[in-house]
Amino acid sequence: MRSFVLLVFLFAGLFATAQEQRADGTWWDNNLTFKVKADMIKTFGELEICIWNTEREMCVENVMTTYEIRIYDAANKEIWNSMWTGKDMYMKFKKKMPSAHHLTITALRPFVINKSSTNRIYQDKPMQLKYVVQ
Repeated sequence: MRSFVLLVFLFAGLFATAQEQRADGTWWDNNLTFKVKADMIKTFGELEICIWNTEREMCVENVMTTYEIRIYDAANKEIWNSMWTGKDMYMKFKKKMPSAHHLTITALRPFVINKSSTNRIYQDKPMQLKYVVQ
């Protein structure tokens, strides 16, 4: 049990270094962005994303944020848009979209929320990703 507690503190210290606590007590981390983990929009109408730490090059599973997805065809015409709460990063759309060419994922606010502590981790601007559909 003691080694488990030590391991938890070791990982907590590892992730704490990526964030900065400012004088007003708020937490900040500008190393976060969206990343597409699985792209099945054309064939099944499904997409899986994560919040990616660019410094550590890994998905951060214990944070969430509300976001909007806009999907475009090759002529840059919007064919789908929807908003998501961020609780689940796997999305199944109502239909498959074989004409999808690219998409944008934009956070609605300039922060993520730590699911464990419910603390906000602020950023200078909301996260945004432009992704070319495979």
